[in-house]
Parts: sequence; C-alpha cells; structure tokens
Amino acid sequence: MSDRDRGAPADPNASTDPDTSADPVDVAEGRERRADDIIRRRQEERVRTAIKDELSKDDTGDERPRPEDPGPLRGALIELERVDLAFDRPILEDVSFAAFPGETLVIVGESGTGKSTTLKLILRLLQPDNGRVYVKGKDIAPLSFTEALDVRQQMGMVFQSAALFDSMTVFENVAYPLREHTDLSDDEIEARVKEKLEFVDLAPDEVIEKLPAELSGGMKKRVGIARGMANNAEIMLYDEPTSGLDPLTTGTITRLIMKLQRELNVTSIVVSHDIRSAFRMATHIALLADRTIRFFGTPEEMAASDDRYIRDFLGGF
Repeated sequence: MSDRDRGAPADPNASTDPDTSADPVDVAEGRERRADDIIRRRQEERVRTAIKDELSKDDTGDERPRPEDPGPLRGALIELERVDLAFDRPILEDVSFAAFPGETLVIVGESGTGKSTTLKLILRLLQPDNGRVYVKGKDIAPLSFTEALDVRQQMGMVFQSAALFDSMTVFENVAYPLREHTDLSDDEIEARVKEKLEFVDLAPDEVIEKLPAELSGGMKKRVGIARGMANNAEIMLYDEPTSGLDPLTTGTITRLIMKLQRELNVTSIVVSHDIRSAFRMATHIALLADRTIRFFGTPEEMAASDDRYIRDFLGGF
C-alpha cells in the first residue's frame, strides 16, 4: 500500500500524470464509484438538513418533549415516567406506563422483576431514584407525610394474603378505613359495609360477625376487596389477587375486578402471575423484564407478538 493510500500527504514532486499502464476499464469504474460516493454524500447532507429544518418548524411548544421537559400525561390517573430504582442492585430502569380512568392495567413478569415494587411506588411507600410518579396528575415525590396519606385515601389496596386483622370481625375489618379516615356516623358506616359486602357477592348477614379464620381463601380475598372499596376509591391496587386460589375461585375474583371496572369505572392496577386471568380482566398489559417495560399493549397485541421472549413467557397461552 502506498503512503497516499494510508492517508499520508502526497509527494509534491510526484508526477500527476495518470498511470498509462492502468486498465482503461478499471479507471472508468473507479471514476464512476467516486462520482457515486460524492452524489450519495450530497444526498445524505440534504436529508440531514431537511430533517433539522422540519424539526425546527415543528417545535411550537404545544407538546412537551420527554424527558427534557417532563410532565404528567393529560387524563392519566396513574403514571410512572422514566422511573429508576435500586437497592443493593438495580430493580427498575427507565420504567414508564400510564393508566387512564376505567382501565385495568395488569403488570406481569417473572419473579423478582419489580412488579410489587411498582405498587409501593404508586402508594409512595418507596420513592424513585430518578423519574416521577404521578397520581391524578400530581407528582407525589415532594408531598409531605400528611399529603401522602391523603393521596393514599383515594386508592384501595388489596394485598396478596388479604391482610385482614385476625382479631376483628368481617364487619370491623371493612369498617376500619371508614372509622379511621371519615366522619361517617355508625349507621352510615354499617350501611356502607353491607353495600360493599353485597357488591363482592357476600351475604352480609352470614359473614358480618365471622372472624377471618372462619373464612375460605376466596372469601378472605373478597372481604379484602370490600375493605379496599370502602372509601369509594377511584383507584384499586391489587397484589397477586388470585394467588393460591383454586380455578373456580380465581374466576370469581377475576370477574369481580372486571365488575368494578364495568359498573363503577374503577381504574385498577393489578400485579399478577396468572396469565389466563390477566388476559380476561386487562384492558392493557405491561410486561416487566430486564428491569424495564418489555411490552405494553392490549392482551390481543401481546398474544399476536412475534417477540421470542414474549412467546416464551406466554408459554403457548
């Protein structure tokens, strides 16, 4: 290879006459290639210039770019925006999703991917290292303890094990948030408790005096949902609501969550391992994998995905 081929300065004393020994056909092809390269570079430059001009024209300020100028999505009741969270290792990285009024968003994923952690972020039991969590358009990170409690009262939480107070009757369990956070009279509380128990298909007269130990697993879950609904919450959060239940009871809880969405327009965020149940109840599904959202869309879109990981995760569902 010559010095000129290596990018070294050309020898000023070297002859500029063309190499007469070169094949005329090779010379012609070389010239055509150089001409094509010049034309291609000019076209690329024109495209880059056109894109810059178009972007500058579209920058009217009406739309807020993300993440440079973050802000809540209009109309979203729950939103995570580019959230990072780590303990001794990264848990969530650049996680974003939103749930709008009347939607049921089911978060699925392998064990240990941070599904339940997202619920703790929404409840402000945890705060992200980066990013924002919005509830009804409000960034909840800077809220005081009292303000955070007020936000939580707008949400109902159903825990994986129902988390009923063992020493309290069904009535006392469902009435607990009403006594703690409202000024309702005893008669109003009794009426509200019976209303919520009836909504979850439990006969108040039959269960109201029972202790949790006297209830089946499915009944405990339904009492937990009734307690979560007691404050007429617009938002319900569920952590593995069908875990440990038989198929028939799983169907009952799934239909109940769908009933809340259909009849009361409740917005639900559900963490679940149960893909069959998730596909029945969800308006949208978020798949957590590798610390971020691998998929977000409708159950139909997920089922139709050609992504190898999603196909393996669904396992031929």
